[in-house]
Amino acid sequence: RKGHDPSTTTATLNSAWVPGATVVYVGKAAGRQGLSRRLNAYRRQGQGRNAGHRGGTYIWQLADSDTLLVAWRTVTNPPAGQAEAELIAEFTALYGALPFANRNRGSSI
Repeated sequence: RKGHDPSTTTATLNSAWVPGATVVYVGKAAGRQGLSRRLNAYRRQGQGRNAGHRGGTYIWQLADSDTLLVAWRTVTNPPAGQAEAELIAEFTALYGALPFANRNRGSSI
């Protein structure tokens, strides 16, 4: 929302942190949006501008957010939403929690 402060409390961020994990977020860029537009929306949100979605809120509150690495893979089968959900499920099975900046398990499988 315009004028909405997306910051989160330190306590909430600390409780979401996953010790030992090198992945902080799993997401998708599907359909007309595409990867470039998705990353630009993240960048705009990190600059405090309207990004049209709330994804990335936790990421931009990391002190070293400007050093994070973005990795991606192209998928066609399974669909992007299913691939996202599967990666999040694998992470959750390994660490017992969602990735730091994910607030849900992704699209249903």
